[in-house]
Order: sequence, then C-alpha cells, then structure tokens
Amino acid sequence: MRSVVEKWGFIHERGLQSWKGGVVCMTCQHFTYGVDQHCHTMVGCNLRQKQLQKGEHLKKPCKLWAPTWQKEVGWAPEAG
Repeated sequence: MRSVVEKWGFIHERGLQSWKGGVVCMTCQHFTYGVDQHCHTMVGCNLRQKQLQKGEHLKKPCKLWAPTWQKEVGWAPEAG
C-alpha cells in the first residue's frame, strides 16, 4: 500500500518564506537544541514544542520570533 505522503506534490518555492537577515529561528528566544540517543543534534522551538528540519533554523523566520533576552538586556547585565 502506498503512503499518503507519496501521493502529495512538492511545496512550490513561493510557498516557503526565505529570509536574508538575522531574524531566523536560531536567533529567537524560543529556539532550543539537544541531542538524541545517537548524539545527533536536534533543533526545535520551545514555544511550539516542535522540531525543526535540519538547516531550517538558519534560513527561515517565524511569526512568533522574539529577540533573545541577551539582546534585550545585554550579555552581562549584572556588570552594568
């Protein structure tokens, strides 16, 4: 029996949002990462509680993007 996914077409490039700049998942306060049992890096969004596809965190923005607290208060606010 064929998988339903096999019957689907591909998303056209215009259906995906690309971004050239710093507003990508990796720079968001909700970005997280970890490793699986085989030591493979896994990346995701704490807010959505979903994984991201490999590489998407480097080139895709999200409507829920928020600056990191380090950007808001600085890397060492206690030194200020």
